[in-house]
Amino acid sequence: MISLRIDQFEFDDSGSEEALEIDVSRQSTFPHPDVAAFIGATVGVQAASTLAEPKPFYLISSRGQVSEYVKRFANIVIPLHAEWHTYTLATESWDQTHLVVRGPGVFIRYKWSTTA
Repeated sequence: MISLRIDQFEFDDSGSEEALEIDVSRQSTFPHPDVAAFIGATVGVQAASTLAEPKPFYLISSRGQVSEYVKRFANIVIPLHAEWHTYTLATESWDQTHLVVRGPGVFIRYKWSTTA
């Protein structure tokens, strides 16, 4: 698994007080055979056991920012129209986005927030 932690100074406006965490793992027999195992490892077993049904990535309201930042910081392209299963781990709001995207053979955890 690859884990990236991006502080406010890596964004265009450091005064925006943005922070970003991105975790990426291949889907494999071990250690992450499914999304629940990946979420258990990155967020916690409790979050993995209470997952809501996924929705397609193209229905996520912040998909433009998610796609842009994942490409910019992790060099992974998530097409805006992708039907990839997306699990929302926190209610989307203007100051946070926390989700897991299951792409072809890969899991991506994305947690963005701002305190500005």
